[in-house]
Amino acid sequence: MTLQDKRISCDVLSAPKISVILPSYNHAKYIKKSIESVLSQHFEDFELLISDDASLDNSWDVISSINDKRIFAFLQDQNLGPVGNLAFLVGKARGKYIALINSDDFWEPEKLLKQIFIMDSMPELGACFTWASLVDDHGSEVTGSESIWRDIFRQPNRTQGKWLRHFFNSGNCLCHPSMLMRKEVYEAIGFYNPAFKQLPDFEMWIRLVKSYPIHIIQENLVAHLRTGNNTSVVSQENIARNVNELVEIFGTFFEDMPDEIFIDGFSDNFRNQNASSSILRHECEKLFLLLDHTFLLPAGKMAAISLLFRLLKKYEIEKILREEYHFSVFDFYRISGVAGFGGLFLESIKSDLQTEDYSHRKSSTRKKIWNKFLLCKNLIKL
Repeated sequence: MTLQDKRISCDVLSAPKISVILPSYNHAKYIKKSIESVLSQHFEDFELLISDDASLDNSWDVISSINDKRIFAFLQDQNLGPVGNLAFLVGKARGKYIALINSDDFWEPEKLLKQIFIMDSMPELGACFTWASLVDDHGSEVTGSESIWRDIFRQPNRTQGKWLRHFFNSGNCLCHPSMLMRKEVYEAIGFYNPAFKQLPDFEMWIRLVKSYPIHIIQENLVAHLRTGNNTSVVSQENIARNVNELVEIFGTFFEDMPDEIFIDGFSDNFRNQNASSSILRHECEKLFLLLDHTFLLPAGKMAAISLLFRLLKKYEIEKILREEYHFSVFDFYRISGVAGFGGLFLESIKSDLQTEDYSHRKSSTRKKIWNKFLLCKNLIKL
């Protein structure tokens, strides 16, 4: 019987309490240790769902060599992508809870046992996370440039509002493979957005915390691999994609956020300390938070410019901004003239001019710079 065949009889078995999902892609070197760390858990009422996303290495051979009745594995004949593969696995899960482990990470044996105790005893929680250690290929704690991230997942517990404030001011700090989430949460808030490659988990945590409290077990129960082979590695492509994804995240950050959570998280940064009781003034405060307090200000300002185009159409809000916050359309013109995508476009032209060696430049490069100037002039004339 192949591993694919095992799934046929799964539905007639009693549903496990936890579904552990393991998306696999090109991690033949690490995946056996990941699988074994799940099978060695002290809590045993789980199924392990593995989906190999058409790996180009021998990951499937490694997966197929491990025989355990709790494993149900799937080999994709076409690449679904990281988020598509996750959605596939969540759709197959039968457990009340869903845990995720990456194919290059591993767990400590007591992880699930400690998390299930918390989740069962605190039914209001949407998810439970743990601290995590960052390790290299040899399982040792990272050193060198990566060591600056060693404490990023070692977070305290916070209210929902304070979590959202931390996400807004500091970025993601929840370790994805430490997650234990109620399956009903996915059904309530939706799956990961496949448009996000760098930050799908971060975007998910924001939606999660708007609707549910979470809990952090303050122990390193996950070893999270940091190498040059994952989406967290610093590269020009990943940096560009991160910025684009953050613009979208900031642009929707305050949508569907309950007022009491917004006030709990952000009221001490309000420009108008009497704004808490006014929905219209909340909209104004969200604008200034985007302008002043995001952890990546250029992305926050881009989102703020987009928001301002919508807010200034509403007479009541435009009046409040002008009369109470002393912020007029002329302030908006000043911001839109130096920030956002337009500001970045102009910066790229300046960079070309500053770095180009005019005594040795090639005609093709000269033409590119000239075309950028023409584009700017044509945009102004329109």
